[in-house]
Order: sequence, then structure tokens, then C-alpha cells
Amino acid sequence: MGNVSRWPATSGTPMKLVGPTEVASGSGRVLYLQGVASIGGAERDLLAMIKALHGFDPIVVCPNQDPLVSLVRDVGVPVVCMNMPSWRKVKALPLILPAIYRLFRILVSHKIDVLHINDLWWAPIGLAASRLAGIPCITHVRADYTPRHIRHYRLKACQICIPVSKALGQSLERSGVDPARIRLLYSGIDLSRIAENHDSAAIKAQYQIDPGRVVIGSVGNLQAVKGYEFLIRAIAHIKTAIPSILCVIVGGGDRPYAKTLYALVRELDVSDHVVFAGFCDDVYPLLSVMDVFVLASISEGFGIALLEAMALNKPVVATSVGGIPEVVIHGETGLLVNEKDSLALARAISHLLANREQAAAMGKRGRERVEACFSIKASIARLESLYAEVLGQTPMKTGVWTDHI
Repeated sequence: MGNVSRWPATSGTPMKLVGPTEVASGSGRVLYLQGVASIGGAERDLLAMIKALHGFDPIVVCPNQDPLVSLVRDVGVPVVCMNMPSWRKVKALPLILPAIYRLFRILVSHKIDVLHINDLWWAPIGLAASRLAGIPCITHVRADYTPRHIRHYRLKACQICIPVSKALGQSLERSGVDPARIRLLYSGIDLSRIAENHDSAAIKAQYQIDPGRVVIGSVGNLQAVKGYEFLIRAIAHIKTAIPSILCVIVGGGDRPYAKTLYALVRELDVSDHVVFAGFCDDVYPLLSVMDVFVLASISEGFGIALLEAMALNKPVVATSVGGIPEVVIHGETGLLVNEKDSLALARAISHLLANREQAAAMGKRGRERVEACFSIKASIARLESLYAEVLGQTPMKTGVWTDHI
């Protein structure tokens, strides 16, 4: 059995000690509270939001870790680094009140108008600090949380909860969140920042991909929820019929889980067919050389990586969980299969590879769907209207959240 292939991370520059320190003058100031510094869908969405925001001035509070700190500063947005305790651990209790006070001082000193929690790691701390500062707190909801998690994260106390899919909004409502506090906001991507043409030959040479390989792949942090073990097992099913198959997995993250994936690759004897590319701050070059993009998630709030692949005219295979069916139209822009079903994944991937004209047509329709439904311009316009609502600049919408999609 061969060794597991792992490419070095391509995160770019080390942490910068310089950058903007003050927020520009605009119609309002928004502080984005980000609990983790690794780069996944939530973090890429955050970067897209702060790049495109124009009616409000952003500032980010996050852990003092790269790559996120450097990427935010590269956008020209101020960053305040703050390592907060885990509010769920008993041993961290003595640190929680000081953390709330530190965040409160940041909110006051920067004259923040809205606190926007981008993930839920620090939600209770953020909510407490915003109440002390007397400003509204809204939170993104990017995963399907249980009623117990919703209680623990104090979501019912936020002025606005922003699910990234209808599926998550319905889950919030079932868990007791007031429907009047729910606002759907699909993530968007900036198509103008995506190169229309990539030099596939040069990219394959850069990553030492044989020109004769059939390339599929996936993008996302190495976490069990992404279902990578089922993708790897699918490759084991495919390799006999398509010996040239190569699966490129792009993402860093959970080391224990990554080790189980490396072991599975060796166990299934697919070391020549699976490569781990590590973290990459620009996923589009690697996406551009994929014949099919695959998202094998067990649970998924939205799946922004699907938008990135579809924007490059790539046909996709994905699991029909969470918000994915709101992104991928089965039989039109890709194929949907049940989660945890390696054989179904293998069949769907093989079908698209064997029917290239159909796959190309799906890719084209996928690009059209991104343009029509998931532009960053539309997403930001809706986000800024939510800020205006909570600040009283426009009337709060009434009725149930499904009336305001």
C-alpha cells in the first residue's frame, strides 16, 4: 500500500502586525464576532461579507490566529484579536465575566452599532456584552442545532437569527425561536472576483497532477460532519472501472479525524487515488481542474463550496441534507444522493463522468443558478436591510419569516 498523499498548505503570508486600526466613517458600525480562526464556509462567507459591505463599516473580533487574521487585514478591515474562554467548560467560568467585560469595552470604544455573531462559539458572551453596551445582537445560524444547543447558545434572546437556508429556519422555528426573529439570508459569492479562465495545464503541473487523471474533489474542513470517509469509500468502488480517478480533498482542520481518513485510505488501498491538499486560501484554481465536485456531508446548513464549484460551471454530486437541496436542483445542476451512502455517491460520480455532455449542461445551469440566486450583491443588500431594521432605520417586519424571503 502506498503512502497517503498530502500537499503542503498554501495559506500564503504569515500573520501581519500592521493593518488598519480604525473603522472608516459610514452609516453604522458592525462588529463581527468570529469564534474560530480556521477557514471553512462560515469564514469564507465572513470574508465575502466584509469585502462587499458598503452601507456599514465592519470590524472583526476573532482569536489571535492565522490564517483568518491576515486574510481579514488583507481586505483592509480592522481586527481586534481576543482569545475567549469556552463558556461551556466549568473550569473556564472564572474567565467568562472578564471576557464579557473586555468585549463590552471593545463595543463601546469602537462605537459599535450592531454586534453580528458569525458563528455560535461565543454567542452567550457576545449577547451579554451587547446587552451591557445597549446595542442589538444578531447571529448567523449555519448548522442544524438541536433544541438543547439553541437553549445553550441563547439564540432565543437574539434580536434576529439569520439561518442560511430554509431548512435551518424551519429547524429554528420547531425549536421554539420566535418566527418574527428569523430572517433567511442565503450566502452569496462575488462572481467578479472569479477568474473566467484558468490554465488547467499549468495548475495541474503546479500540483503535480498527471494530465491523464480524471479529477474529482471536495472542499471543506476535515471534520466528521463533512462525510469524507464516505467519499473515500466511493473512490474505492470507482477505481476499478476508472483507474485514472483522482480525488483531491481541499481543507485543513480536525487532526484526529484526519488521521482516521489517512488510515482509511491505506486500508482501502486508494493511496494512488486520494490526495489531501491541505488548507488553500484560494480554492478556485483547484476547483477549476475538477471534472466533478462532490460534497458528501452528513449535515450541512448550506454548502457554500457548492456555490464556488457551480460558479466555475462544475457539475456537482451532493447529499440531500439540510440546505443543500435549496442550492442544487437534482437532475438540473447536479445529482443528490442520501447521506452515508458510498455506493450511491460512486454511482452518481460515475454517471457524470460517463455522460460528459449531460455533466457539462448541468455545470452551465449551475453557473446560471448562482448568477440568478446567490450573488453577493443581493446577499449584502438583504443583510444591510436587516441592520437597518434592528437599528430602527426601517420598520421591523412583522409576520412569519417565510413571508420575507
